[in-house]
Amino acid sequence: MKGKLTLAVGRRSDKQAVLRVEGSVDPSTFRQFQSTFRWLNRQGILYVVVEMSRMTYISSSGLSLLVKAKTERNKRKGGDLVLVRPQTPIVNIMKILGLFKVFRVCSSVEEALHPPAHDAP
Repeated sequence: MKGKLTLAVGRRSDKQAVLRVEGSVDPSTFRQFQSTFRWLNRQGILYVVVEMSRMTYISSSGLSLLVKAKTERNKRKGGDLVLVRPQTPIVNIMKILGLFKVFRVCSSVEEALHPPAHDAP
């Protein structure tokens, strides 16, 4: 389903939001995807959960944007970008690119909204 993208942002708090992605992030929809992240940045959202269960495709530009958004958020206390339920074709691309070393991937939004406790020193 290339060429169609639906994005919905649900705020969970002043600093947390869930971005639900449905459809394809490809050359024809990339600007829409990018604009949503710019809006999240302007809103001061530090912790973004990207719900991907209905995402059918993501281009290399889309993946690059996710990496950039995660990197920017990780520089700030309490910031992160977490992925939820990417589908098999996207999982396969992420494995090839080694992105599972970059992103925390969760099976539910609820799991993603609760950051893992850091190991005690």
